Amino acid sequence: PTESDIRFIDNPKARRFIKSLPFSRGTHLSNLYPQANPLAIDLLQRMLVFDPTKRISVTDALLHPYMAGLFDPGSNPPAHVPISLDIDENMEERMIREMMWNEMLYYHPEAETPNA
Repeated sequence: PTESDIRFIDNPKARRFIKSLPFSRGTHLSNLYPQANPLAIDLLQRMLVFDPTKRISVTDALLHPYMAGLFDPGSNPPAHVPISLDIDENMEERMIREMMWNEMLYYHPEAETPNA
């Protein structure tokens, strides 16, 4: 990534690590997936941008031509009042990780066994 691409990283150690990685131009997605719909490739390229401020927004992604027929903006009007999720804003990382692990196990209980 360029200097402007990593500007959003405020952790100096993380920024140094990213800068220490060897440069790579990457591979164009159409070379990796030659049979893929060009609109799918375009949407993925817009989603897989390193700098989150330069990525396609969720709304724009849903309105992308590739998603035509899958998303009806009229069926999902924006909320008029803030929603309140039953989540503690000050939850520790350990607890979040445990909750994510338990959620994953709900759908993939086989992952809990040593040979999974």
